[in-house]
Amino acid sequence: MSSLIEGLISAIQPVNLGALLAGTTLGVFAGAMPGLSSTVGLALVLPVTFALDPTPALLMMISIYMAAEYGGSITAIAIGVPGSSPALATTFDGFSLTRRGEARRAFGISLFSSVSGGVLGAILLMAALGPLARAAIAFGPAEYFGLGVFGLSIVANLVGDDPIKGIVSALLGLLFFTVGLDVLTGTPRLTMGTTTLMDGLGLVPMLIGFFAITEAFNTVAGGRRPTTQKGDLGGTLPRPRELIRLWPSILRGSTIGGVIGAIPGAGATIASIVAWNEERRISKTPERFGKGIPAGIAAPEAANNACVGAAMIPLLGLGIPGSASAAVLLGGLMVQGVAPGPLLLTEQKELVYALYAGFLVAVLLMLAVGLLGIPIWIRVVRLRPSILMSLVVGISLIGTFALRGNPYDAWTALFFGLVGFAMLRRGYPLVPAVLGLILGPMIETNYRRALTLSSGSHAAFTESPIALVLILLAGVSFVAPAVRNRLVQRKEERS
Repeated sequence: MSSLIEGLISAIQPVNLGALLAGTTLGVFAGAMPGLSSTVGLALVLPVTFALDPTPALLMMISIYMAAEYGGSITAIAIGVPGSSPALATTFDGFSLTRRGEARRAFGISLFSSVSGGVLGAILLMAALGPLARAAIAFGPAEYFGLGVFGLSIVANLVGDDPIKGIVSALLGLLFFTVGLDVLTGTPRLTMGTTTLMDGLGLVPMLIGFFAITEAFNTVAGGRRPTTQKGDLGGTLPRPRELIRLWPSILRGSTIGGVIGAIPGAGATIASIVAWNEERRISKTPERFGKGIPAGIAAPEAANNACVGAAMIPLLGLGIPGSASAAVLLGGLMVQGVAPGPLLLTEQKELVYALYAGFLVAVLLMLAVGLLGIPIWIRVVRLRPSILMSLVVGISLIGTFALRGNPYDAWTALFFGLVGFAMLRRGYPLVPAVLGLILGPMIETNYRRALTLSSGSHAAFTESPIALVLILLAGVSFVAPAVRNRLVQRKEERS
């Protein structure tokens, strides 16, 4: 406790506090801008940290990481476009609330859940750095394959009234991710003989196309009504009664985010999607999810922010980055002469405890920036659909181009906008396709690696208890919606 107090005193020193505030503001902006993310925000600010001492440099980077996970929910709720992929699950219910004229309520739930998840993730980091870092290293190719299949099984809960169309959408997403060079052999796949497609289609352009540009086309074509404004002038944060109802969802989401975030390579996107699915699975009214239920915002937002603290566990304890953002953080640490690993807690104890305290201070600053920013987000929602959608397309294409300076990415986003629009017109859901895009590389790469290590034997997936449990859970997740629907039909027939 005395070390933590010393760390808190260090974190609130003017230089360190200024670094936290600057990082929080930049992080919210990076998360909210489609095409940017916590990884891009960290990469952009990394050269600035070289001129700082290790403590303010590290505090600035972790505050960017934390705030960007919250920032992604801003555009997800305001215009139905996830600012970054971890906010994907937030769009399911967040934008539905906005369309009902309850944008302010959705922003408040998102902010409170993000802050709560961030605090719980920081507590997890402090309490379990050593044990969880050792447990995370137990994951191999078979376990990652099981995790990917479990994540993809969520498609069963997102297919709507026509399971065949949902499955076709997921397979389409899996097909798109295969374009480019084979990860293991370097063999071109579906490149049509062009060098342009060698690098693949790119996840960010596809996400922006499917959500931002498709939404714009659908709105202009009359597929969705303009957002109503009733209720926008209510309270900012959820009322105490609603907080009590949401608290179990926040705890479950934070727990899922903490566990998955500590696994190197899993990431906040998977954690938030799994958290949303688990809330839907245990809910007494699963049919309300995706139509604007508060728990559908609280759980994924708590999960992706809890992932930040958890991702630091393998980074600091083992020197293994748990996500792309953590990899950039690792580079910043190495430049500052800080060597992550088991000896860090003993050799640089002051820095570690300043980091612990910095997480808590960053969460409080994120709360302040979020409260000040909600009126701005509300004004964005109140723009006329014609103006708002024009801005969405323009910002999306510029952001996609700026990501790598490649005009091909902007054309890719536009192409997937047209594909997504055509899919919606034919009744094919977009979310299963996006899950296929995100989880396909994890499933294929680790499946093949596991077979290589086991000399082609599929026993690798049954001999690992973790992989076996995850695959069995995936099977249950695939079957559960059909069983639940059958039980509902029988109940209705009897009544």
